[in-house]
Formats: sequence, C-alpha cells, structure tokens
Amino acid sequence: MIDETRLQALVRMDVAQRLRSNDLSLTVGNFALALLVAASLHKAAPPVWVASWLGLQFINMAFHLWLGLRWLRSHLTISNAPLWLRRVTRTSGINGLLWLLAVQIFWPGGSDAQRMLLLAWMIGISSAALHSLHAYLPAYFAMVGPVLLGLLLTVLVHGAIDSWAILAVLLLGSTLYIHFAVSLRRLLWDSLRQTHQLAQLTESLRLEKDLAVKLSQSRSRFLAAASHDLRQPVHALSLFVGALKQNPSPAQSAQILQHVSSAVDAMGAMFNALLDISKLDAEQLQPQWQTVDLRVLMSRMAADHSLQAQAKGLRFVCDLPPAGGSQAALTVHSDPALLERVLRNLLSNALRYTTQGGVLLRARRRHGRIELLVADSGVGIARARRAEVFDEFVQLHGSGQGLGLGLAIVQRLSGLLRLGLRLRSRPGRGSVFTLMLEPLDEGPTEAPSSALQAQLQGEMVIVLDESAEIRLALTTLLSAWGLGVVSAASAAELMPQLMRVSTAPRLLLCDYHLAGGESGSGAIVRLRELFNSDIPALLLSGDTGPERIKEALDQGLTLLHKPLSQAQLREAVCDALLPSKASAASSIGLQLAQPLHPG
Repeated sequence: MIDETRLQALVRMDVAQRLRSNDLSLTVGNFALALLVAASLHKAAPPVWVASWLGLQFINMAFHLWLGLRWLRSHLTISNAPLWLRRVTRTSGINGLLWLLAVQIFWPGGSDAQRMLLLAWMIGISSAALHSLHAYLPAYFAMVGPVLLGLLLTVLVHGAIDSWAILAVLLLGSTLYIHFAVSLRRLLWDSLRQTHQLAQLTESLRLEKDLAVKLSQSRSRFLAAASHDLRQPVHALSLFVGALKQNPSPAQSAQILQHVSSAVDAMGAMFNALLDISKLDAEQLQPQWQTVDLRVLMSRMAADHSLQAQAKGLRFVCDLPPAGGSQAALTVHSDPALLERVLRNLLSNALRYTTQGGVLLRARRRHGRIELLVADSGVGIARARRAEVFDEFVQLHGSGQGLGLGLAIVQRLSGLLRLGLRLRSRPGRGSVFTLMLEPLDEGPTEAPSSALQAQLQGEMVIVLDESAEIRLALTTLLSAWGLGVVSAASAAELMPQLMRVSTAPRLLLCDYHLAGGESGSGAIVRLRELFNSDIPALLLSGDTGPERIKEALDQGLTLLHKPLSQAQLREAVCDALLPSKASAASSIGLQLAQPLHPG
C-alpha cells in the first residue's frame, strides 16, 4: 500500500487543486459582494470612505486576478502544493481584513436596520467562505476570523439594539461555523484519502494482472521453445537409433555414437538450464560460500572449451597472471559451482556466436579487485538490444541452439553472487562480458598513484545521495584524489549550486534512491539533458536484483553495488575519467575482431 507521507502529500495536492481552480471565481465573487454591500449601505458611511473601500476591493481583485493567471500557467505538483495553499491563505486573509474594514466603516454610523442588514451580509459571507474554503482550514479562518472578530469588537464598542443578544448569536454562529468547517474538512480529506487508496489498490491489481499475463506469456514462450528445441535432439536420437539398427560398419557405428553423445549432451544442457531457471524463480538456489581458486577453476574450463573452439576453427586464449608474481593470487569468496556456471554460460555463448577469430578468457587484478573477462570476435550486440539479451527465451541472432536461457541465468546468478556484471559490444566486432569480484587477500587500499592523481586533478564530479553522511564521505575521498566535487541530495537541490559552476562535470556519481522520491537514473538523464552531453555516470544501489541490473544496462549506466570499497570506487572513477584506460579495455574486443590463428 501507499505510505502515509505520500498519501498526505497527494491529498494536499488535491486540496490545492480545488482551491486554485476556485481562486479566480472567489476573487470576482468577493468584489461583486462588495458592490452589493456598498449599494445597500452607502448611506451609513461618508461617501469618501465608501469609495475608498470599494477602490481597495477593486485593487485587491485586479491584483489577485493578475496573480491568479500567473499561477495557472505553472504546473501543480506534490512539491509545490504547500506553496499554493499558502498563497490561497494569504488571499483569504486580505479579503478578511477588507471585510473587517467594512464593518468598521458601515456599523458606527448606520441605523439599527442598516446594522442588521450588515450583520446579515457578514453572516452570508461567512457561509460562502464555509462552502468555498472548508477544504483548507487555515484559509477559511484567515477569511472568517477577521469578519467575526470585527463584528464582536464593534458590537461591544458601539452597541446595538440588543447588544447581548447579538453577541450571543455571533458566539453561537462562530462555534457552529468552526464545527461545520472542521467536519466538512475531515469528510473531504477522508474521501480524498480513500480515493487515492482505491487508486493505489487498482494500480496494484493492474500490476498483478500484468505480472500474471507476463508469466502466462513466459510459460507460452517456454512451451514453444522447449517443444521446438527439445524435439530436435530427440528427433536426431530416434534417427541415429534407427541407423544403428541397420547394423552399420564399426567405423560408421563409432561416428553415429558420437552424434548420439552430442545429442544427449545438448538435451542435458537444456534440462540443466530449465532447472536453473526454475530454482531461481522458486528462490531455492542459495550460494554455498567458500574459498575459490580462480586459477584452478579457469584452467579447467579452458581445457574443456579449447577442444570446442578448435572444432570450429577458432582460437581459445586463457590469460592468467604469471604464477609467483605480485598479481598471482586469484582467490575469492564465492560459490564455486554457481560461479563456474556463470563462466561456462558466457563461454558457451561466446563460442556459439563466433565464426572466426577467437574467444578470450582473462583474469587480472585491477585497483584491488579481480576482473574476469570473457571476450569474443563474434556478431556483437547493438546498443538498443543489450538489455534484451538478458531476457529469458531470447536469441537475438537465431542460432537455433539452446533455449535462450544462458544470459538470463548469467544475470540472475550474478545478482545472487554479488558480481559486478558489465557488457560492452559492437555489432560485427564482438562482445566483452566483465565480472568483478573481491579478492580474499585484499589489503588496505591506497590513494591513487601520483600519475593517476595528476590526471584526475581538477576534474569536476557531481555526487547525488540522500544521506548527508555518505555525501560528506564521498566528497572527502574524491577531494583527496584531486577532484572537484559538487554534492546534493537530489537533482532539484543541486540546481542552485550549478549556477556557480563554470565548467561542465566530467562524472556523475548518483545513488539510486534520492531525496524527494527522485531516482538516480532519472537524475542522470536530467543532468545529461541540462549539459547536452553524454556525461559518464556511475549508479550506486544496494539492490542486487536482476531488475536493477537490467535497468542500468538498458540505460547504458555502470551499476556499482553497495557496500562499495575504496578500491572499487577508485577503479570505477578511473575507468570513467581516464580515456587511456577506457581505450585499453575496449581494445580487447578490437583485437579479437581479427582472426586468431594458432601459434
């Protein structure tokens, strides 16, 4: 359900909309009543006073009409609704003071009949205000308070036919007006609250319906994919078994058995993928954390996939740091089975869509972290479809192999293992998948080297985070690296600071949840539009779910998961700000775009 704070804000915005839409008519109606009062009671006061009071009413009407037309040009939102309510309260207060002045002008010199008529007019004005302003009690009291108070004081000072009876009527009427105003206000606010709660419930039901439809469509895609892809190896098996029944020669039998083995392996891989997705959907797959030696794991996988690469005429390269060097240790804390499943899916996918060149499996230490990289010189992926490749049952290039679950499993297991997953690709030049892991032997982090610090010197970074403590910590750390920092809790709060900035930022560092309900991805889009530049951006989030990863990939953003170490932050900032590092990383894909020959 919707939270209480937002619910109150929505109700307040509805009230502001009601008052704003009635503001112009109330202003004109107030002046029309002033004309009627002046026409019926003009003999009770000097003409100069009456004319002066009408002049003030006209000036008040003209000013509020001009101001109201300006207000109507601006858009009413949750954030500026309190401002509108304060404006209406001020308008009501001015009207109330003018009617207080009317009582002081017309009552003292009027006859008893004229005083009773003025009293009737004031009661009528209070009733009209009750009808128009009960939605917001401060505005109602600002209008009615001066009128009723002025009548009470005037009766006490100047008297009337029966002062005590009139005072009793005024006190009773004031009590009733206040009671009715509070009751009507409560009724209206409860009605608006229920309306928004009903709208939220309707929206929740719609989302649940959409989810049910999506699940139904996913099941349909699953049945279509499974019925087609599983039929293929089963059909092949039936044919191979039929061929064996014909008593072929030993050489032919060996060849047929090889095909049978391949078909069985294909079926096994499909069933394993389906079981993985089912376990992930049911949240039954939990990591078994332990120490993993990546050197042993990757060497075994390289041996397994080298034969497959050679069969396709491709080169398979496994690049590991030299044993015994300063970068030799490749030990992490992870689930070895799940991590191996991630790498195997990436390697199988790379070999499947590569027809010339080769595949690279690399491990290296960068800025205190271990980077696992799977690169190929295959068909590549267009930027607009990069997020789509992680959907279930999607095969962009129609290989006809598998169920299209490999990268979907990679994404979901990466979130489960808290791996930083990145994708770079160019159509026709290949793809590069990168996984970031924390080493077990990571020591105290250091500041950037003097060379890096010199390159970072003076670059401006915008930091957006709802937490003041995190903004202070990030500002302190980035400033120590020589960067200029402008920080705020949201993009809206940042805008006044940007008026004093003379250079465009080189990097945006945004938390996903910002103040005022703003999202980090939305703030990045807004700032990029403001500076008319595709500024590099880092998005921080504690949510490791696949939806968040997909959203970041869809927008071309680098997603960093919290808690974030100093080494991770330093690496991400250097990758974003130093062109030489970015070009060096992208050169992997360019090198593999050329055919790789053995030797």
